[in-house]
Amino acid sequence: MRTGAIIFSRMTSSRLPGKAFADINGKSLIERVFSRTKEIKLIDHICIATSKHSEDDSIASFAINNGINLYRGSLNNVLERAVNASIKFKYDNILRVCGDRPFLDASLYDKMIYKHIHENSDLTTNIFPRSVPAGLTGEIIKLETLKEINENVTDSVDKEHVTRYIYNNSLKFKIYNYNCNYSHEIKSLRLVVDDSNDLKRARWICKRLEENKMLNNETKQIISLALEFEKKIKK
Repeated sequence: MRTGAIIFSRMTSSRLPGKAFADINGKSLIERVFSRTKEIKLIDHICIATSKHSEDDSIASFAINNGINLYRGSLNNVLERAVNASIKFKYDNILRVCGDRPFLDASLYDKMIYKHIHENSDLTTNIFPRSVPAGLTGEIIKLETLKEINENVTDSVDKEHVTRYIYNNSLKFKIYNYNCNYSHEIKSLRLVVDDSNDLKRARWICKRLEENKMLNNETKQIISLALEFEKKIKK
């Protein structure tokens, strides 16, 4: 069973355009996402999946210049992009990695991939119900399941979001929910970069990690700093 990590990235974010190359303490967002993805032990391959639009040429160049396999497809039909990238690189299971997660937890993803394979699930997730803050979401999906959905869905919104149809039709699928047991306070944190406030937080956390020589960038350190940041801005 070949498990591939697909990093989905595009330049045309409505809330933070061009965020893939936003600087976060000396490294771009996409660099940080790729660097953390490489730490996942149970994946066999990594690729970047972006669109064919000219706006995303810079993402394609980043992949090529860094020796990362690349797939370019539809801008809005992300479901189809996921399926075609998986077929191209011969994946049986897909780890969906959003390009806005500079703090993704490799060890957590390894645990989820292990469960996914041994449970033979259509989808393994940690947000059904959500048990992690935004930015630590994990989803591993069986390619055959995605192929079937891609061939049959007609709703354009289902095509924009890789796993939306599965969640909305959960009785049709075998879903394994990996419970991370975080408190409500931690689950409400944002460790994702979706807007300018998220970017400011990510920069602050990364700066503190380096200043305090927390070079392992462990999730517990990141969460501790995120909680500290929230207290700081509420003063």
